[in-house]
Amino acid sequence: MLAIAALGLAAAGCSGGHPAATATTGTPRSLAPCKLDRAQRRTVARALADIRRLRRIQAPMQTYSERGAPNQDIVTGKFLLDLGSTKLPLNVFGHLLHLAKAAVRLCGACSEGLEAEEPFLGTRAHKRCG
Repeated sequence: MLAIAALGLAAAGCSGGHPAATATTGTPRSLAPCKLDRAQRRTVARALADIRRLRRIQAPMQTYSERGAPNQDIVTGKFLLDLGSTKLPLNVFGHLLHLAKAAVRLCGACSEGLEAEEPFLGTRAHKRCG
């Protein structure tokens, strides 16, 4: 039992208080800051404008609806087109998608469309920046 606990601590990087060992294994590597090119910045600006429009459309809604408010599904489609117009770093893409999903939470078709765009499985191969 004690051997299993010691093995678990060693695997977790806990070496019993040796500062040299913890300093080399415990320092996380930070991501490089985002340097978006002009087309990517334009895509982000368009997507944020679409998200603001989606929030204004949903503001008067009180209950969930499959189709949402009038024009909400059309603006969601425009958001998806704008988001896909250039290749964005994965964390920027995911953040914009998260904001859009929060803006259409009362529209069933809109939420399903955004869920279909959610990145999965291949996230390690995509470019990321912090």
